[in-house]
Order: sequence, then C-alpha cells, then structure tokens
Amino acid sequence: MPNRLPVILLLSATTLFSAETYKDPKSGLTILEVTPPGDGTANLYYHFSNFTADNRNVIFASTAAGKGQIFRYEVAAGTTHQVTQGDGVAAATACPHPKDARLLYYLRGAAVEEIDINTGKVRVVGEIPQPRIGGGQQPTLSHDLKSLALVKQRDAANWEIGLMDIATGAWRTVTVVGFRVGHVQHHPNEPMILYVWETSGYAPQRTWIVNDDGTANQPFYYTTDPKEWLTPLKEWVTHESWVPQTGDATLIMDKVGIVIADKTGKGRLLPGQYWHVHATDDGKFLVADDSSGDLWLIEAATDNRRLLASGLRDKVRAVHAHASFDHTGRYVLTNTGRTRQTIALIDLSALK
Repeated sequence: MPNRLPVILLLSATTLFSAETYKDPKSGLTILEVTPPGDGTANLYYHFSNFTADNRNVIFASTAAGKGQIFRYEVAAGTTHQVTQGDGVAAATACPHPKDARLLYYLRGAAVEEIDINTGKVRVVGEIPQPRIGGGQQPTLSHDLKSLALVKQRDAANWEIGLMDIATGAWRTVTVVGFRVGHVQHHPNEPMILYVWETSGYAPQRTWIVNDDGTANQPFYYTTDPKEWLTPLKEWVTHESWVPQTGDATLIMDKVGIVIADKTGKGRLLPGQYWHVHATDDGKFLVADDSSGDLWLIEAATDNRRLLASGLRDKVRAVHAHASFDHTGRYVLTNTGRTRQTIALIDLSALK
C-alpha cells in the first residue's frame, strides 16, 4: 500500500474521518490508521472477515452525530462512507455477506435488517421473537446462506439460539440453555453452530457445539481428552472462529497457546501466550496478538512467526485487537490503541 498524506474525509456536517500512515518502530512496516474525531471506532468481532466479499471495503463501527452507525472504508480509493442511518443501529452486530459484496446484516433493536451498501436500500428481514429481554448479538450466515444464526436472552436464566430465514424472516429455535451465551457462529460449510458459555473469564465448560436442527448439543472437544484443554485454573478455551475453506476452528487456550481444531474438537497446539487469533480463509496463516500489544503473523504449518505491529494497547486503552484478514490474505485489519482507539490496516504484500 503506498504512503498517503493525512486526508480529511467529509461524511456529513458533523462527522470527519482522517486516514494516515505511520511506520511501526519494531516491525518497520507501514500501517494505515483510519481515525474518527470521537471514541469507540472498532472493527467487528473477528469470527468472520470484516471485508466485503469482493475485498473492496472494510466494514467497521463508529459514531456519527453521537449515534452508533456502520461505516465502510474503501481500500483502493482511501475513502470512508457511512452505511447506516437513523436511531437504534447496533453497529457492532454488522455481518458482511460472505458471497454477495453488496449485502450487510445487522440489528436495529430486535429487528434484523439487510442493507445494500452501494444503494443504501434497507430491507427488514425479520424480528427476533418473544419471549426476549435482550441479548442480541452479531448474526452469522448459515452454511447454505439461507439463514442467519442469532441468539436472544429469553428470561433471567435462559438463552436461546435460533435461525432466521433470510427470505421470510421466520424464526426456528435451535437450542435453549441455562447460561449466558456468546460468540454464536454457524459453521461455514456444515449444519452446526459453535457457541460459548460467556462468563468474561473461566467457565466450567466454555466451548459448545450443536447441530442446527438442535441435536447433539455438547462440549466442543467431545472427542478429545479434556485434560489436554485445561489451563492452570479451569477450562478457558476462548476467542474462537471458523476457518472458511477448511472447516477447522482456531481458538486460544489461555496461557498455553493457539489451538487449530477440526469440527469434532480434535486439534493441535501452537504454544505461546496469545490473546486472540484468526486464520486466512485457506487456514495457511494466522494473525494473533498478545497481551503486550504486539501483533504476529504465523505460518500455521510451521509455527514460524513474524512481528507485524506493536503498541496496540496500553493501560489506558485496553483495546482488544480482534485482528482478521481479508478474503485473499493480503490485508490484516486490527483494532489499535496506539494513540487512540481506532482501526489499522496492514498490507502484507509489502513483506519481504
């Protein structure tokens, strides 16, 4: 990516974005930051690529006129555009369609909306049905691209995972469990859903898997020796995401390393004290950060690694990197707290 002078991108009378490059002092790589005037700009959760299917746009969340909205950064043009309008947009729930570069899904209250990012046309897909008291999170597309996997909190004690038909908005319950559910994500090419018991820390059993017809709801690593997955305290296998082309999953084993597991939960370990991890679509490379704020590119087959960026977080800005790749593996997108909370883009074609 060529160096760019700082530019100001006018989105509305009250919303300005700047884009500028800097050279990382440790890796020597040139990194592009897209920075708004306010706080809270972030890439999306990284259990899928934050790029549109054609790799032209980065989808991210920020504020406009004090309201959460979804934006896109057009990589080739270096311009930022506001995607959503109005009140109630849950910007962090944005989900780009993995095949159709025009379409994006997100929540507005309990409603699931589909937007064409080129025209701005919005279609209400459906509404998460009652009973519900909240708990809505990012949708993910089903393996056949006909449904969205979603979650809701039914009452004080129970959470429900369901599928919403994209064409009709019809809701089908997959499973109901008696604990807080997080990180719901449909498998990219199998009728199954991965989810976690969300405690913001150690859980008696964090990772779970269920067929999307509701059968075989069980711990994710049911075919392996659980002792292999235990940390010095309790089980904490976390920050999981499917690998689109291989159907494997990447996960972090707290204080131990990166796990690359197949759909049954059987996996192998790449040792190291990492925090989050994500794979290229073909699974050949990983991007992972550590608690010190360094970001690493790792070859999955050999565990060879290279530093990409440093200083992504500090005590004031405890930013979660949530780094991910574009669909070709050329770009890495990450959150950064280097100077303020914002997003950064790294062009891996510059690597020698």
